Amino acid sequence: MWWVDEWGVRGVSFLFFLVFCFSVLVDGVVDVVHAFKVFVGESSGLLDRLGGLTNLAIVPMLFTPRRYIDYSSIDSIYAVIKGLGKANGLGVVLNSLGGDADEAYLLGRYLQGIAGSKLVTFVPRFAKSAAMMIACASDEIVMTPIAELGPIDPVLREPKTGRYIPLQSILELLTMLSNKELPKNLVAEILNRLPIIELGDFKRAVEHNIELCTKLLRNRMFRGEPERAERVARALVGFKQHSAAITLGDAEEVGLVVSEARGELSDVLWGLYNAFMGNVVEVEELTPDPEDVEFRLGKGVVVATVSGTILHDLVLRKGGEEEQGAGGGDAQSVQLHNDNKDM
Repeated sequence: MWWVDEWGVRGVSFLFFLVFCFSVLVDGVVDVVHAFKVFVGESSGLLDRLGGLTNLAIVPMLFTPRRYIDYSSIDSIYAVIKGLGKANGLGVVLNSLGGDADEAYLLGRYLQGIAGSKLVTFVPRFAKSAAMMIACASDEIVMTPIAELGPIDPVLREPKTGRYIPLQSILELLTMLSNKELPKNLVAEILNRLPIIELGDFKRAVEHNIELCTKLLRNRMFRGEPERAERVARALVGFKQHSAAITLGDAEEVGLVVSEARGELSDVLWGLYNAFMGNVVEVEELTPDPEDVEFRLGKGVVVATVSGTILHDLVLRKGGEEEQGAGGGDAQSVQLHNDNKDM
């Protein structure tokens, strides 16, 4: 091989870094990052208890604060859960601040197809924005007393401030501009902050999210009740702030089928969340330049970040194993990505 002849082992290692930077053994990541190993150990028993309490196949989908629902994380989740086949009841433990609504919709429809008789979403703490879309795919949402859901309205990043602004707010602002006489300099400043060419897409984007959510709701939670499904979907884009916390009581008022986790069920969900925060998220917060990584947890996936140096070393190690013919194809893999995220 010319690459080996010219570059030797270093060249091969670099080649494998390029080839395998999207696939690293999960055992390598969990074993190298002690906090990950501790978390997997602590959470395995909790997931088993949750399955016993609910009689459902439990699929954790845990996103750290720096990671969002996007095509790469959905790829990793699918790579794991496609092995479940048709389940006789599925319980998704979801923790996420949101992401891409279309990717969430794709995952939601897939879960609806494989869940069998029942699909339940358990929310220990957060299911915001696009994660709410996944929750709406279920027959029922089970929340701890401190859990919060979030509106599904699309947002726009304002480049000058870095803030995310709900498109619904921009539409309301445009209505105000058309109905009231405002100083010309104020109008000019407002319009200067808006991407004029895209204004026509804003209303479509809001309606698009309503349509996606309606489809998910009428396929499970409100089967046979299309009007109710649309009414609830529209309510979920009607909050004044995209960051609004939708509590259990708020969700009931909106019309969602929700219940509170009590007793041992609540303890298990909260224990899982605490283990996640105290290990996986703590590593993320202490890592200055993290790289994206996904690793298997039971029947599901943890979507997190870790030191780029650790991942680089693992990739080179895998390259060396492959060169020696000892790498093999381990089905348990993580993925390293450098994609841009959307809220």
